[in-house]
Amino acid sequence: MSSIVKGVMVLVILMNVLSACRTGRKPVRKDVAVDTTAIAEAPAEEAFPAPELTPEKQELISALLPLKERSIAFTTFSGKAKMHYEGGGDKQDFVANIRMRKDSVIWVSVSALGGLVQVARAMITPDSIRLINYLQREVVAMPAADARKLLPADLDFETLQNLLIGNLPRNGGIPTDATDFGGTWSLQLEDRQYVQQVAYNKTDSTIRSSQVRTRPELPQTALVMQFGNYETVGGQRFAAARALNIITNEGQYYLDMNFNGVAIDEPTDFPFIVPKKYTMK
Repeated sequence: MSSIVKGVMVLVILMNVLSACRTGRKPVRKDVAVDTTAIAEAPAEEAFPAPELTPEKQELISALLPLKERSIAFTTFSGKAKMHYEGGGDKQDFVANIRMRKDSVIWVSVSALGGLVQVARAMITPDSIRLINYLQREVVAMPAADARKLLPADLDFETLQNLLIGNLPRNGGIPTDATDFGGTWSLQLEDRQYVQQVAYNKTDSTIRSSQVRTRPELPQTALVMQFGNYETVGGQRFAAARALNIITNEGQYYLDMNFNGVAIDEPTDFPFIVPKKYTMK
């Protein structure tokens, strides 16, 4: 598989880089401090003990929990994003046209050279992944469970869907801390596997950043997301600029995404026609 198509596949890497363990300025770039302490699977969050908190902390947590539950509601989504990807020794710039039907289909068509050359098209469902590689005239099709043959991370459809629409990758966990930093609020959520810290802009209660990391005793995995350039789409606040830093045992990956032409709940289709004589892999 060519290096540019490997760059495209970072979109699928995002499908749950964490599952092995879920008013802003433009997001800053990638050298974000993340706890990468070497970290095996643990019990569910229901068994995680809630900490004792001061009344002030409890009051702030109660005020922030409604923000955590707030998310972008959609049935269909479409948008174009300019992307810059770095990882595995590669650097790629490409344009991705993204379409989604909630909980059903994620469709991605990728072009290079400013959108002039079609590189790849992917059709992702909760159970399968299909990829047309136009550069090498081949098609890849496999169950989602087998996608690790191509990717350095396990898969989860819901996580990729959340990241593309701009929702938190994980919505679980018990609140264990909250802090008022003046211009932002920070909410910390924990379960037996993950610690998630979410920062909210005070001016409009939008998400500024989210950091999810596996607990220190578990294998190393971390994801840092930064959100910015909010605009109103379909009556909802949408972060048009995102920066994602992904750290796994296989290495570090970075993806910068800048959206335009975004539409929510408008008619859309998901064309996926394999050209004749393409090789099936």
